Amino acid sequence: MFGYVRAAREEMRIKEYEYYRASYCGLCLSMGKCTGQCSRMLLSYDFAYLANVRMALAGTEPSFHPRRCIAHPFRKRMMMDRNEQLDFCAVASTILAYEKCRDNVADERGFARLRARLASLFLKGAYRRAKKRAPELAEKVHAHLARLAALEKERTPSVDTVAAVFGDLLADVTAYGFEGSAAAIARKIGFETGRVIYILDALDDFGEDVKKGRYNPLVLVYGEEMTQTDKEGIKDALLLYLSEIESAFDLMDGTKDPIRQEILNNILYLGIPQTVDRVLSGKKCQKEEHNEQ
Repeated sequence: MFGYVRAAREEMRIKEYEYYRASYCGLCLSMGKCTGQCSRMLLSYDFAYLANVRMALAGTEPSFHPRRCIAHPFRKRMMMDRNEQLDFCAVASTILAYEKCRDNVADERGFARLRARLASLFLKGAYRRAKKRAPELAEKVHAHLARLAALEKERTPSVDTVAAVFGDLLADVTAYGFEGSAAAIARKIGFETGRVIYILDALDDFGEDVKKGRYNPLVLVYGEEMTQTDKEGIKDALLLYLSEIESAFDLMDGTKDPIRQEILNNILYLGIPQTVDRVLSGKKCQKEEHNEQ
């Protein structure tokens, strides 16, 4: 997705960091196997977070083995073995990335449009594999992004309205394949996470969108320059959304894998708030992170 949902690694114990990194590497492995080697360029911590949420809800007990990979050919590193949730997140990330590229082709101009067109061509084969594995999910993602594109084209002056659409999208992704209480918890986590991601992305792009005259609901609400009071109000709203995720986390059984639960708590209580502060201070967030490790 965007790279906003990540852990505060400096606050992790070694065993938590190794587990977190192993799940990230395991997701990369699943992407290569499920949707092709090219799709591994889409790897992000957002979907590593989603994979850990889904594993917690599914009661997955992961296994680990040391492996070498293309990015780290000379030294083995611990990787989480492929499992159902990692494979699903590999598929979901490819579907979302491809549909986002298609939207950018329609929305952007000049070099940005050309770049989006090339990216969509690059991902077409991976998308076909992903859609074959989860056709219903592909249809849902396409419908949500079409709805979002229509609202953006109308220049909807409501942050909540457009953020809720992305929240609905991520709710469908997070809850896909679950039933009963697990589905309800997953939808809550996905919806609130989606709202946070959309607003953070709008904040991150605020200055550039003002310069280029692109749609950004925050520009329509606050004008071309936000005051400190405006930023504090946005931060309060984001922290409220995070508290809703906390209430959903409380319904998951963290005793089945306490290390995973500590990682999710780190992301919720430390990692995302750090990102919020960074973006509000005007520091651009590194959205593409596949080469970070």
